[in-house]
Amino acid sequence: MLYSEKLADFVINTKYEDIPTSVITRAKELMLDTVGVAIAGSTNDAILKSIKAFKDENANVSIWGSDFKATPINAAMLNAMSSHVLDFDDTLTKAILHASAILTPLCLSYGFSKTNDGKKILKAFIMGWEVAGRIGIASNGTFHKKGFHTSAIAGVFAATTAACIINDLDSLQTINALGFAASFAGGINEFLSNGSNSKILHIANAVLNGIRASKYAQIGLFAPVSIFEGRDNIFRAFGIENECNKEQLDENLSKDYMIMQVSIKPYPSCHFAHGLIDCAKLLKEDGIKACDIEEIICYVNSVPISFICEPIEQKHNPKSDYEVKFSFAYLFSLMFIDGYLNLKSFENIKRKEIADFAKKIKYEKYESTYFPKYFYGKISVKLKNQKTLIKEVKINKGNPENPLNKDELLEKFYSNVNNLALSNSIKEQILNIENIKNFKTPNK
Repeated sequence: MLYSEKLADFVINTKYEDIPTSVITRAKELMLDTVGVAIAGSTNDAILKSIKAFKDENANVSIWGSDFKATPINAAMLNAMSSHVLDFDDTLTKAILHASAILTPLCLSYGFSKTNDGKKILKAFIMGWEVAGRIGIASNGTFHKKGFHTSAIAGVFAATTAACIINDLDSLQTINALGFAASFAGGINEFLSNGSNSKILHIANAVLNGIRASKYAQIGLFAPVSIFEGRDNIFRAFGIENECNKEQLDENLSKDYMIMQVSIKPYPSCHFAHGLIDCAKLLKEDGIKACDIEEIICYVNSVPISFICEPIEQKHNPKSDYEVKFSFAYLFSLMFIDGYLNLKSFENIKRKEIADFAKKIKYEKYESTYFPKYFYGKISVKLKNQKTLIKEVKINKGNPENPLNKDELLEKFYSNVNNLALSNSIKEQILNIENIKNFKTPNK
């Protein structure tokens, strides 16, 4: 069997009852976190502008955090954009993939318009992560090396898989849907050049194209089956094929569920910088003052360098709050100076003490064997008294091996929603989602 056949067979023939309880529980945690992040993101200027483009008549599906409604597909796209716009959504670090921002809106906004079966919704979410996560891991970081956004490549497969389950496709139809998804994949990382909005559109397009792929397959159109093995397979088209690990596509299928490896972010910024932010926190806790420090060297893997370190002039002088989220120097500076990094940290990026300290921070290329399973952090701090301090964080906070605990997860959720009644309503629905027939978000 080809890989698309193996994956489709697993996706369609796995029953909800076959899925371990721990996986169901984790799926609910990821969905709850994503809805909270989306509500926090719903007031972002890019989202408010996008809502105008999706104005629909006779629409009845909520945009989370807003009194605006849209059609099921448009609502799923807008909620997906809100889920990703703050860079506060979760990541499968080994795959460098943000799939919950795609799957949560697709399943809750679009999915419940097609079915009132909460168990089917949960299965769709889990299986979407399963397929996309395996593709991301198999790419071995090479989608990013070629300049593509992994979430725009693997994310289309997440959405397609979930839509196939929601729309009751059989195995053959699902194979064809995955084949169509390969042709819909795409999304370049040039958004980094000016902190533009194209990154969140990658997430919205994944939702839309995943639904379309499932519909084309459902009506009987057929697609290539050899999308992972053929002459022009996705790893050759979007990655560096000889560096990919295709055996990861079906290794321990049905045993090692992808969502158990997903990291929930404690900081609203590019995940690549989180190990360094953790190092800044450790340095702060040592009682070191900014005036004591002459220079800081951050050791960074080659893939993150292109996101958070280069060009260094831009990272030392970000022009917007979004550019700050991709600046290792500014993020480190914010944590070290303030002792925290949250959504309020980006409200005033022009503070002189932050800008001045950020210029002390430089980087060196360092290929850690921990990356990308962990977003590793290591720094060397040269003090003005000529002493040198080393800080190292092997497993970033929020990784499943260094997780946010239950209280920390709920604290993040309640803070993002910032409305007790709404928070409690959402939490009650998602934690009981297998038994509900629709998902409702009252106005914020």
